[in-house]
Amino acid sequence: MIAIATYATKKYFYCWKSVVRNIAAAASHHNEAHFILATDKSKEAKEAIEIAQTELPDGWKISSINLDLNDSEGEKYKEKSQMLIASLQGAAFGLARKIRATSLWSVESDMLVSAESLRVAEWVLQMPQADGTPYYDIAAVTYPNGLFLGGFGTPQNPIAEDFLPEERKLPERLKIAMRVCEERLKSCKDKETGEKESKRMHRLREKIKKYPPDGNVWEITAKYGWRKRGWMDFAYPAIGRGSIVPSDWCGLGCTLLSKKALALATFDGYEGKGTQDLYLCWHRWHPAGLRIACVPHTICDHVKRKSTNDQSDDPDIIHYRAFHETTGEYSGHLRINKQPWIAH
Repeated sequence: MIAIATYATKKYFYCWKSVVRNIAAAASHHNEAHFILATDKSKEAKEAIEIAQTELPDGWKISSINLDLNDSEGEKYKEKSQMLIASLQGAAFGLARKIRATSLWSVESDMLVSAESLRVAEWVLQMPQADGTPYYDIAAVTYPNGLFLGGFGTPQNPIAEDFLPEERKLPERLKIAMRVCEERLKSCKDKETGEKESKRMHRLREKIKKYPPDGNVWEITAKYGWRKRGWMDFAYPAIGRGSIVPSDWCGLGCTLLSKKALALATFDGYEGKGTQDLYLCWHRWHPAGLRIACVPHTICDHVKRKSTNDQSDDPDIIHYRAFHETTGEYSGHLRINKQPWIAH
């Protein structure tokens, strides 16, 4: 039986009915499924499970895991927030293992999955090696989060830099500051100085990211050479419809796990440093030799609440609509439209 897991605290049910309806459409070919909502003990959570019971197909088993959580603290992508998400996902994965699910489809509560997303992901996990065993154990349908998810990295740098400092248009003073800091790091002999210069280097690198690249990705590659880049838009430029590509990392927004990947999806030892999905990629799946596929052939929409420090005129909840270009030389390429969220 397939387990379908999603996770949310009370602040993240703003598009819940659409999320559930899209899941029902995408998984309608499953007469039996076990839907799992990992959530808190709020009245919003109770209402969410009632919506799921109304909207999901007859015959599915529906379970809620209600943890004693407080999501009022913790900035998004910071340690407290990441630990909270890991608690929810860990509980859902644990229940999926308990019911002996043969696969788990992870759908986050701000994701509008496409109608064909699950079928395509299931097909990807059936792609054979020469001996007939599956090649991939994780199939992640991509979606926009600034850029499209998927690409390359290393255990030390989970998502590779899209553009290195030398590939950006930097003022001369910043180049000199970087060079001096690098020299100090190489020559320092005591821990205190090393830590001070490391912090200085981190600040410089963050400042450098604000400067534009020295051309588009094609020009950068021609000038500086090919290398593995972090996000889909630059790791696989001009890709989209018809594509299934290998990836070093993925999110859990619309991601199908094999039974083997589910067995390894635990957060033991996770301290909230870096996102919880990257922890699974680099500390659980890669060491076990599991492969991740990123799927730009079918894509999902992302509905996000505006961050508290965003001073733009954007609406409080933004609908990032993902689609493939339909005409011309760019037909099939990944695209994003942004609009206010409209509930139906």
